[in-house]
Amino acid sequence: MVYIRIKKVKNNDYAYIVESRWNKEKRTSQQITKQYLGPISQVNINKIPEEYRNESAIVKFLDSHNLNFENSMELNESLQERLFEKLKNYELNELIKIYNEYTKSIYSLLDFYEKLLIPILYKIGDQWAKGEIDVATEHVCSNATITLIDLINQKNINKKIPESSSTNRPIILCTPEGELHSIGCKIIESLLLEKGYDVYNITSPLPINSIESYLYNIDPIIIIISVTLEDNINSVIRFIKEIRQSFNRPIIVGGNAIKLAPKSQIQILEKYDKVYLNFGKFNDMITYIKTLKIT
Repeated sequence: MVYIRIKKVKNNDYAYIVESRWNKEKRTSQQITKQYLGPISQVNINKIPEEYRNESAIVKFLDSHNLNFENSMELNESLQERLFEKLKNYELNELIKIYNEYTKSIYSLLDFYEKLLIPILYKIGDQWAKGEIDVATEHVCSNATITLIDLINQKNINKKIPESSSTNRPIILCTPEGELHSIGCKIIESLLLEKGYDVYNITSPLPINSIESYLYNIDPIIIIISVTLEDNINSVIRFIKEIRQSFNRPIIVGGNAIKLAPKSQIQILEKYDKVYLNFGKFNDMITYIKTLKIT
């Protein structure tokens, strides 16, 4: 493992690239100085050898110290490329390794999704739309992503005490009828599980009445609907109309389709009570969920 170490000399901080190696004979790790970088205030991308620029510890160091942030973002882009290659080749062990390294220090699970995985998923979608990758590659990447998220979730599945003390009622994640994109809900599920919430992910191309019946049985504290395709917004409208006839739980609707939806459809959704569109950042959603009370 390669990382940056700080040494203080006469009240000045100096940075060094250090490699940690395991000494089998002494059964201990040894730190080997690879390169002197100079005063910490002068550390930038140009002083870091290219072979170390993809190391997650290097990215974390730059980000946490706010050193040349634009260049640290370039390093995130390098990690995105590495992640992309592993997704295309379905290298699950390497994908988990990237995740573990990235989240071992200052970066969170949310950072991993927002700074690495989600940008790559958009890139994959764009490349497929432009014919730069074939449908088989796109499917491999999607399946690898789903498996990766499932593996991450296994680490959080036993966290059953939610941050909010107001409710033990589950959260429902779903997609409207006709929607085939489920990765958005998988990511939200993963983040909610990490927070300790009970999550029922029922994303599938089910008819509205099937999902509606299930909701009544579960009686969730909130419903989160993810919609990617603009053509499916009308399905969301029909779904909420059916639900609101006898079920008044809060509903959050998000996804790329909402960002692109015409004003007329947005106005229809907004007329329903307790319906929130594109709620904002994930932490805002959690803050709202924590305020909910069982009624």
